[in-house]
Amino acid sequence: TEERDTLSAAYRFLRTAEHRIQVVHEQQTHNLPSRPRELTSLARRCGFTESGRFMTVLQDHRNNVAAVFRDLFYTSDEELPSQVLPEVAFLFESSADPELCMDILEEKGFRPPEKAYESLLVLRRGGTRGYLTERARRQLDRIAPLLFQEVMHSPDPPMALVNMEKFLEACRRARGTYYALLAENPEIIRVLVSLFATSQFLSRNFIQHPEVLDSLVSRGYAQNIKTLEDLSAEITGYLDNAPHYEDKLNALRRYRNEEFLRIALNDIHGHIPQGQTTLQLSLVADTCLQQALVIARDELSERYGLPYCEDANGTSHEAAFAIVGLGKLGGMELNYHSDLDIIFIYEGEGETRAVAGADPDRFRLQTNQQYFVRLAQRIISILTLMTPEGHVYEIDTRLRPSGNQGPLVSSLPAYRQYHESSAAPWERQALIKARVVAGSKELAASFETFTAEIVYERPLPDDLAEEIYRLRQRMEKEIGKEDARHRNIKTGRGGMVDVEFIAQYLQLLHGRDRPSLRCRNTLDTLSGLLGEALLSKDDYEKLTSGYKFLRRLENKLRLVHDQSVNELTSDPAALAKLARHLGYEESMGKPEHLFVEQYAGTTQAIREIFNRILQHPEESQDEL
Repeated sequence: TEERDTLSAAYRFLRTAEHRIQVVHEQQTHNLPSRPRELTSLARRCGFTESGRFMTVLQDHRNNVAAVFRDLFYTSDEELPSQVLPEVAFLFESSADPELCMDILEEKGFRPPEKAYESLLVLRRGGTRGYLTERARRQLDRIAPLLFQEVMHSPDPPMALVNMEKFLEACRRARGTYYALLAENPEIIRVLVSLFATSQFLSRNFIQHPEVLDSLVSRGYAQNIKTLEDLSAEITGYLDNAPHYEDKLNALRRYRNEEFLRIALNDIHGHIPQGQTTLQLSLVADTCLQQALVIARDELSERYGLPYCEDANGTSHEAAFAIVGLGKLGGMELNYHSDLDIIFIYEGEGETRAVAGADPDRFRLQTNQQYFVRLAQRIISILTLMTPEGHVYEIDTRLRPSGNQGPLVSSLPAYRQYHESSAAPWERQALIKARVVAGSKELAASFETFTAEIVYERPLPDDLAEEIYRLRQRMEKEIGKEDARHRNIKTGRGGMVDVEFIAQYLQLLHGRDRPSLRCRNTLDTLSGLLGEALLSKDDYEKLTSGYKFLRRLENKLRLVHDQSVNELTSDPAALAKLARHLGYEESMGKPEHLFVEQYAGTTQAIREIFNRILQHPEESQDEL
């Protein structure tokens, strides 16, 4: 209605002006008079006292019509070229000298320039294979220079260009559609190139599934923060449209990939705080674990039925089951490539019973221990099995009682007995982060009550500080393996584990009498320690800022390298690239020098606090 009224008013005004022009000139013409006296005469004939007001109203009507026309038909064809820098425009001229093009590419950081020039030619052609329609060709000619310009300005131009070339190849079957989406949504170009230049991990996912571009444009990454309820409702919708077991596996993987893309794009562009990134990743993991449990239970029910046990009154009921998250999953501190540390707990012993409607000839009686082992194995398979859509997560169950030598699942009574009689001190420390992420709420409540008792209520060993320091030193030597050329940001000297061990030591020491310290998240614990005056403000700020810096560094390394990486090299070129990814700018000095200075200062400050709190003398440090 609004557009109709706008067009009607404009049409009436323009038709009146046209008629008056033709009367003045006594001929068929549509041109405004050029002489001031004639223009003033025309304005008066149209009801205006002077020409200036007439021209303002005329331009308003023309702008209104142009806006409606743009909404209906605009495809960016007229605007995009004006945004392109001269040197970029030159690179896309068909007559441009190849040697001069390679000189420009080398100057912009592409080495060797020959490979970059080959990729440039691929970008010009829109891929190496397939036929482009005339319309797709026009759209490519408009967006390709902008794509390359964003590549040049990205933190890692060679990486961005390689991924851009792969993307063009991946979408060759529907190139016209993708080119149209980018031409009509030029702001997505910057987002896309940022992704290609920042994360090899996410670029790979995106290139394997270029159809995600459509959802990126339509609903994009606009919802910065989702609750567990949001995620559960969405993933249930995905799985409801997957009728078979294999379909559900792929649907689970697609959903996880899309959520990682949403979180990472918001992370890359600073749309959510750093702590929210790890929280969002942890909520996605919780959701996937909960759905894996549902899928596994449904798969086993027809053949093995459901497990039952008896309560204290001898009443039979379905035996409860829970998945417990430890480590970063338990603390809701996951990164993009984090494994999931989990253990499996069930309520008690008993046997399975056939479910209603199942084929009795297929039913196989199982003890609860046998059934829950099968259930745990199926959950692990659902999450780790490699399908055409990839896998969901890697799973680590080594934190279960007795490690790899112990049973995959434990009943709650057996788990309690183990921790009361056989568990090592580090296992008690690990339980600080234990959190039930899926399964029975009643069993979760029992587990958490027991865990709090084990962690905080039992007497502490006299040599607690010495035991934690010894464990930390062992991790540093056996896992960190630092030398003059390599640093480990997680387990190395002054790394993230230093901060976590400080927090956990003080939790064990004071958590019995101070419930505010019973936190799973490291940053929340540091805040609680400050509030209880167990950390000075200076120590708190150094540990908090240092931990955030190292977590951000870990995230960036894992995004760029497409794998779980904690090692920091001393290679100047690699450090310079990493520093650019982290946002260090040339205006303040060499990015790699600025980064190394901050890293050394951060880890030194953390280690000094660690040694002071654990009451150990300072040790020497090699230069990075």
